[in-house]
Amino acid sequence: MKRIIYTIMAAAMLAGTSSCVGSLDQYPHTSTTSNDVYTSVEGYQMTLGGIYAAMIQRISSVSTEARSQNYIRTLMMFQDCSTDACDAIWLAGESLTDVNGLSWNAGDPWCSAMYYHIYNIVAMSNEFIRNASDETRLSRFNEEQRAQIGKYRNEARFLRAYAYTQALDFYNKMPFVTEADGVGTYIPRTYDRTQMFGFVTGELEEIAPLLDKTNYGHANRGAAYALLARLYLNGETWTGTEYYDECISACKKVMEDGYSLEQDYAKLFNGDNHLRSNEIIFALACDGTNTTTWDATTFITCGEVLANFEDYEDVWGTEGSSAWNNLRARPELVDIFDAGDSRAMFIDYDRTAAGTGESGETLYNKTPRSKDITAHDDASTGYRIYKWTNLNDAGEPASFCGEGGGANTDFPVFRLADVYLMFAEAVVRGGSGATRSEALGYINDIRERAFGAADTGTISDAELDEDFICDERLREMYMECIRRTDLIRFGKYTSTYNWQWKGNVEEGTDVDAKYRFLPIPEAEYSVNPEMQTINNEIGF
Repeated sequence: MKRIIYTIMAAAMLAGTSSCVGSLDQYPHTSTTSNDVYTSVEGYQMTLGGIYAAMIQRISSVSTEARSQNYIRTLMMFQDCSTDACDAIWLAGESLTDVNGLSWNAGDPWCSAMYYHIYNIVAMSNEFIRNASDETRLSRFNEEQRAQIGKYRNEARFLRAYAYTQALDFYNKMPFVTEADGVGTYIPRTYDRTQMFGFVTGELEEIAPLLDKTNYGHANRGAAYALLARLYLNGETWTGTEYYDECISACKKVMEDGYSLEQDYAKLFNGDNHLRSNEIIFALACDGTNTTTWDATTFITCGEVLANFEDYEDVWGTEGSSAWNNLRARPELVDIFDAGDSRAMFIDYDRTAAGTGESGETLYNKTPRSKDITAHDDASTGYRIYKWTNLNDAGEPASFCGEGGGANTDFPVFRLADVYLMFAEAVVRGGSGATRSEALGYINDIRERAFGAADTGTISDAELDEDFICDERLREMYMECIRRTDLIRFGKYTSTYNWQWKGNVEEGTDVDAKYRFLPIPEAEYSVNPEMQTINNEIGF
């Protein structure tokens, strides 16, 4: 059993509704109210757990899609499957054609799902922060208990900041509500990116020193500084102002806490990856027995399994689950790796049983697969990916992935290699407070791990430029829900760089610049007419 198991409280989980007015400020529609929940430290703890759980479990009231995909699953569709990283095969069945090909509109169910998942986290966090700041409620607790509730409040502020960072990333303008706005039906304020950037960075700068240094599966100090680094690295894209000095400073704060690279890259994404807290700064904990879900990392690991591969459980550890036939590598991802790079976790063949050998071993036929995705709804082409698995360190399934089960693999939100890459990029872009020699050293630490030996795969100072870092981020971070953000920052998302099936064209094509954003769902128009104006401003 994992050390972290999220308990889902009904009072927290039912905070989402079909409009942003309701989901941002509503009092939970359940017989269990704040008057019942916030009467003990344990009540606060369990309700906070519900906010974390909302990122890995399905919430039927949030998504307009019948399957109600969860937060991580929806995020991966936009961050990885709309890019050169991977390709989603379930197009018609899950209305993914528009996401996969960058052609969505304000009525797209996946656009709605992303919006409501973000604002569900905001709503739940606001409700928690409000009740963890209420002096009338807190007066019943002693000093030690109040201090503990204060720690929980800071975690909730981090989770709200994380959700608002996603809103800042996806939208040009967006609704903004805090715990101070109280409960009731009203039209929320609208923030532009500069306003939201100021709020989120201010929140994180304030709470980062107050969070615990180590607290696996929960927001900690390193997570706050890593999120700050991400904000500052993208600050120029989001606000027009450079913050590379601040990015470097935030990265240094993370590194001061003593994290180190895990030497076996594959173990960062297996069923025992909760043991990699040396590199994983903040993870969403997934317990295959106690937090069962078809989404989160169950979706990722099982989704990688394509048909016609005998004994696939030996590779992915997805015991009890059939081949989902969903996620495969785009050829651009495969081609970006050099020979010997251990991060290139692809299988370029089908494997079918061919009888038994003289010693009783199973014999297989191997049939090459096309690297090109020649028929988009056909799972028989495109290379398999095995970056994410449900294998434990012993090479056995970490949990049962069939009915009633799920993957035991946690989802790393921030890890040290990402911080190294952000640090190096900020230096290359002109940030002060560090040297190119330091930046190069961190890049080569990542490269040495990837190639398995010192000086193997390392680069020179002359090779360290923006294009190299953009490519290295794909090699290191594919399928970790950040690629879209990276491509936009490097000016390569909608134009100047194409990949197979971009724009729903096999050879790839430029698309309208509006697809740097997601539209606000059409359902919001009747509640807040300004939302339609926001969409019109960016061309939706």
